[in-house]
Amino acid sequence: MSQRLSLAPRPQGFTLIEALVAAALLGLGMMGAISLTMHSLQAVGSSQQQSTALTLAQNTIDCLRSGPALCTDSSALASTGQAQETQTLSGTAYKINSELSSTDMAHLQGLQVTIKWQPTGSTTPHNPMSPSSGQVTLRTRLASVPLFVQAAMP
Repeated sequence: MSQRLSLAPRPQGFTLIEALVAAALLGLGMMGAISLTMHSLQAVGSSQQQSTALTLAQNTIDCLRSGPALCTDSSALASTGQAQETQTLSGTAYKINSELSSTDMAHLQGLQVTIKWQPTGSTTPHNPMSPSSGQVTLRTRLASVPLFVQAAMP
């Protein structure tokens, strides 16, 4: 007749401390996932703004190359050597600065188009994905007298 006596009953299920530790770990994991999602959305917004600025800069260069008949900014640039404009797209103001300069070659002029904007979202100094200001600069050269005009000259 040997019977084993159990001194303490074995607990069934989770204890309160185990449940609290599991909830804390789950909360930390969710905070990490939310932070990653926020940084990803911010990077997408920054990339979209940079892409828009690059498109504006290229369009400005194409406009200025087309001459004063097709581009009103071209005449202001030709007279002063500088042109400034602001365009607002998708809630972001883009400041467009165009400058003409002389080059070593007499028949070419240097053209620089700079687009500046203030990125949306949080701007933390330690995060390279969120700079405090956005800027794109394109440089090219233009013929002083366009080729189609030279061909028409006697």
